[in-house]
Amino acid sequence: MNRLVVSNANDLKGALDTYRPLPDMRLGETMVKERLITETQLADALSTQRQSTGKQLGQILIDMGVLTPAQVSTVLASKLGIPYLKLQDFQADPRTIARLPAEIALQHNVFPLGEVNGKLVVAMENPLNQAMIDALRFNTRMNIEAVMASPQDLSVVLGKYYGTADETEALEDLKMDPIKEAASSGESSHLIEQQAHKKPIVRLLNSIVLQGVTRGASDINIRPEKDRVNVYYRIDGKLHFSNAISKSLLPALVSRIKITGQMDIAERRLPQDGHARLIRGDKTIDLRISIIPTVRGESVVIRILDKEAGLKPLDKLGLQERELCIIKHLLAKPHGLFLVTGPTGSGKSTTMYALLNEIRKRNPHILTVEDPVEYDMDGIEQVQVASDRGYTFAAVLRNFLRHDPDVIMVGEIRDEETAAVANKAALTGHLVLSTLHTNDAAGTVTRLVEMGIEPYLLGATLLGVMAQRLVRVNCPHCVEKENIEPSLRKALNIGPAEAFHRGKGCPACNFAGYHGRMTVCELLHVTPEIIEAINGGKAMREILQIAISQGMTRLTENALTLARQGKTSIEEVLAVRID
Repeated sequence: MNRLVVSNANDLKGALDTYRPLPDMRLGETMVKERLITETQLADALSTQRQSTGKQLGQILIDMGVLTPAQVSTVLASKLGIPYLKLQDFQADPRTIARLPAEIALQHNVFPLGEVNGKLVVAMENPLNQAMIDALRFNTRMNIEAVMASPQDLSVVLGKYYGTADETEALEDLKMDPIKEAASSGESSHLIEQQAHKKPIVRLLNSIVLQGVTRGASDINIRPEKDRVNVYYRIDGKLHFSNAISKSLLPALVSRIKITGQMDIAERRLPQDGHARLIRGDKTIDLRISIIPTVRGESVVIRILDKEAGLKPLDKLGLQERELCIIKHLLAKPHGLFLVTGPTGSGKSTTMYALLNEIRKRNPHILTVEDPVEYDMDGIEQVQVASDRGYTFAAVLRNFLRHDPDVIMVGEIRDEETAAVANKAALTGHLVLSTLHTNDAAGTVTRLVEMGIEPYLLGATLLGVMAQRLVRVNCPHCVEKENIEPSLRKALNIGPAEAFHRGKGCPACNFAGYHGRMTVCELLHVTPEIIEAINGGKAMREILQIAISQGMTRLTENALTLARQGKTSIEEVLAVRID
């Protein structure tokens, strides 16, 4: 019998109904009947088996060179009447994956395929391992239906959805940026530290991190609950539940995370921050770790800073052609202030790095001050602030002015002092880029004046303000027409005949309906008329009207344009709408 190809959970029921056990016949007799071996070869193998207690007949025939592992597995599956499946192109449902903890799947080399007739169908190398099946039943609280798959296929799907055992072994020695020496005291801390070094805990953490990297998550949340610990991944800005692990593993798991991030494992009552660097082949991924104590135990968030995903060219952010042209024009200016604004999680950092990437093409001297430095960029001198030592944004900026820069990037304008020094740097012949927490572009002018910058000074330096959000992109594999309520059409000024689309949800997008995100913005280009309005102390509403009359497109309209192009949904337009 050949391996049966299954591509998704819907194929499983037909595969299970296809096979029936062979008549009561020993494995060796089945092999002879299938003409895979001769009677003489079987007799020799049985003789060897009697002399080597405990060795399986199939393995003896493999060692003799008579059969291959695939042939033995094929006959065993045929005898048992179970499918022998080919899984390399299998698309798993994340809800099924969540039923089996990563540490169990990796430790036992098994993979959950789907639910059929109330049973969880699990692929494994040896479906006769009753102890393993009992362990799976206990962990999933479901009856188990075993099917066979080759070790190679299991390795592929485990690597795709969990992170393979080989990879987790290779990541037991994560390369870390040194923060400080970990300290421990007390017998309980010592015992927990010993547990944290044990292979199951190491593999558990590595499988959690690897699954996050594989699924393209930006953050991993490990949250203690009353009777369990939940693991979530933030993918395309939304949290997705992955699986639950035993509450008893939390102390050792958190200690392992602290060791990885060079934190104090004895400190459990105060928040801690850590830092690790993950090497996968030629790829380097930074991990930023935050641990806070809660009433149910220590909660962990691991930020995944993937340079390949986070450092994008400016023209790959998804900006409209008009905005892109204006931004490139402003970046060519020798001096002035350009700001990127928006709430937390709106993609400001990604945009800032894209701007730097564009500017460094002409090889200027670029200095950045950040908290923290998220991505290490070649050709740019980056400085990390240390507020506890008085090394603040404003203090670093003052030093920058004596260090012969052409371009300065300030991670964030948080206070009046930083705003004043940044504006001074722009006045004295430097191109200054920074971010600010404001909702829209025109409101940024008012915010800076409120922070103490004189309007005539701001009018002399401000080049432009880009207010942005991130919208999720429709999954191209499951996009369908979106039903929109008449009230929403009226609120967004959408015609009754206009059609819009969104992703329905499929295995390719983890049933989210979206895959990836793109930037949507409104760009305030500071023209002579707007400079005059700023100098005259005009209100935000008046500045906004001037900008619109000169061609500025509001963020909501740009989001609607993306929806009309089928790139995103009306649901996402509503999520980023600015009234």
